Order: sequence, then C-alpha cells, then structure tokens
Amino acid sequence: MYSELGENIDGSASFDGSAKIESSIESKNEGRNKGKNIKKSSELRKSLMDDGNGSDLESGVDNGSRNQGKSSLMASDDDPYYVFKEDLLIKLELLEDSLGRYEHIVKHTDTIVNKAEIKDGKKQSKRHIKNAESTLRDMQTTVRMVEKKRDKFPDIDDAELFERKSFTLLCTDRIKKGRDGMNSQMIKTKMLKDQRSFTKRRLGLASTRSEEPEEKHFINNQASSQLMMEEQDETLDELDGAVVRVGHMAENIHEELGHQNKMLNEVEDDLENAEEQLGLVMGKLAKILKTKKKWQLCTILALSMIVIVLLFLVLHT
Repeated sequence: MYSELGENIDGSASFDGSAKIESSIESKNEGRNKGKNIKKSSELRKSLMDDGNGSDLESGVDNGSRNQGKSSLMASDDDPYYVFKEDLLIKLELLEDSLGRYEHIVKHTDTIVNKAEIKDGKKQSKRHIKNAESTLRDMQTTVRMVEKKRDKFPDIDDAELFERKSFTLLCTDRIKKGRDGMNSQMIKTKMLKDQRSFTKRRLGLASTRSEEPEEKHFINNQASSQLMMEEQDETLDELDGAVVRVGHMAENIHEELGHQNKMLNEVEDDLENAEEQLGLVMGKLAKILKTKKKWQLCTILALSMIVIVLLFLVLHT
C-alpha cells in the first residue's frame, strides 16, 4: 500500500491510483474501533479549539452536515479529519463534474455564440475550486495539529499520519489539475479557433478561402486581442464582486461599531451615576464618623449587627 502512495506522490500514477489509495484509506478507517475514534476526536477537537481553529472546525462540520445529511450526524462523533475528508471528496466530485461540463460545452459548441453558458460554467468551476481549497485547508490543519503534538495523540500512529498527509497531497493534486483544466491548451485552442472564425465572418471573408500571410496574421492578432479583452473583463468582474463584498463587510463592521459605541456610552453613564451615588454615601459616612456623639455610633453599630443577624437567619432558615 505504501508503494502505491509513493507512486502517486511522485506523480507517476493517474487518478485510478488515487482512487485505490482513497478506497484503502477508507476501508482501514471504517474498520477502526469506534471508541478509539471518539477518543482521538475529543483530543483533536480540544487542540484545535486551543489553537484558535474552533471556528474553522465548526464551519467544516456545518458544511459536512449540509452536504451529507444523516451520514454527517455519525461523522460528527468521529475524528474531525474524517468529517473534512468526506466533505472534501464531495466537493472534488462536484468540481470535476463541473469542469467536465465546461470542457464539453467548449469542445462541442461555438464559444462565441454560446458565450453566456460558457461564462456561467467557468464561474461554477471557479466556485467549486474555492470551496474545495477551503475544506482542504481545514483538513490540513488537523493533520498539522497531530504532527505538531504527537504526544497528545498516541492513538494516531505514524502509518496513519503518513496516510493522512498522502491523502492531502492527492487532493491538492486533484485541485491543481482542476484549476489547470480550466485553462488547458485544448480550451485555449478551441476558443481561438472560434474567435478566428467569428473575425473572418465579421470581415466578410469566406471560411473556406485560403488566407494570405498578412491576412492570416491580422486575423490572428484580432482574435488574440479579443480573447485577451474578454479575460480582462472576467478579471474586472471578479474584482468588482470582491469590492462589493468588501463594501458589505465594511457596512456590517460600521454597524457593529455603532452598537458597540452605544453600549460603551451606556456603560459610561452607569459608571458616572454610580460614582455620584458613591460620593454621596462616602460624604454621609464621613459626617457620621466625624460626630462626637458616641450614642449615635453605638446605635449605628447595633443596627448593623441586627441587620447582619437577620440576614444570616434569612439565608439559613
């Protein structure tokens, strides 16, 4: 099994090898004792919370719950690594499925005529890549935590830790292949071909007519420039979306700061009132302590003792 892992890490094995490794890891994990997993889970969760990764952990559990239904209820009692792993496998499948549809649209349709559908497919693939990368980071956090604090997780042996690190490398490679697939040479060539055909139609040139060298150079320049402008438009659209999200975040922060300032002002008012009342009490107390009439002091002490006795009786009866 470790020879297969080594082959996949070196890049000499294909996705079939990845599937074999994943199935072997899953079969081994399913055969583990449930009480052992729960023990590892509690230790790992506690360490994640201590290191400030509690919000990421809860986020991963919530994502797993949304995507896996009832199975996530069982996974939530196990090691957080397996929660993130199941969630990541689902997201990788969605990514590869979305990328396959995108490549099919580009390959079998006119990318100029079907531009809206192609743009939508590319956006979906990018979104799936971001989701998969987010879950992968959460899973890598659990692996680093175990690797960093080996003494706290004696039930996770070196072989299992090696399997986890190998699986994260395989998932990283799958995400990288998905990202590279969106800008593969096949897609670029097909888009350039469609753009050249569109440029020739726009110039009134027959698609079957042979092209002169200067004419061919001009058409290629026009097609390449148009594709570059479209890529720049996509980048600007993404930047615009990021700016809008930052604006919403700034509005939320501004609103939250307003609430915090209001609360601080209320606390300040309460402190001022308490300070005034304390000043009055201290003033009256100072007057009493300065009096020369001993019978007043004795009366005050006696009444204080009576209050203490009554309070004691109320609390213990």
